[in-house]
Amino acid sequence: MNRTLQTMLADTPLAKNLQNESYMKILLNGKPTLEALFANIDITLVRKQLSNSQSSWERIPAKIKKIISQPEFVQAITHIFCGTSDQCTT
Repeated sequence: MNRTLQTMLADTPLAKNLQNESYMKILLNGKPTLEALFANIDITLVRKQLSNSQSSWERIPAKIKKIISQPEFVQAITHIFCGTSDQCTT
C-alpha cells in the first residue's frame, strides 16, 4: 500500500491546490497558515493510524489488490474524477 500511495502522490498535483482559495480554507480549518496547521499534528496519532491502515491492507480482497497494483489505476481514477478537464493536469 505504501508504494501505491507514493505513486499516487507523485502523480497528483497537490501543490497546485495550494493556490486555490477554497481548498486552502478547507485545508486550514480555521488555522492562519500551513505552519500552524502542521504544528498541531499529533505524530503519535498519525503513526497509530498509519500502522492500523497498513495492517488492514491484508483484509483487502485479492481481486482489489490486483486492480490497485495495475499501472493504469492512477490514470483511471484521475479520469473518473477529472474527465477531460484540464483542472487535474500539472
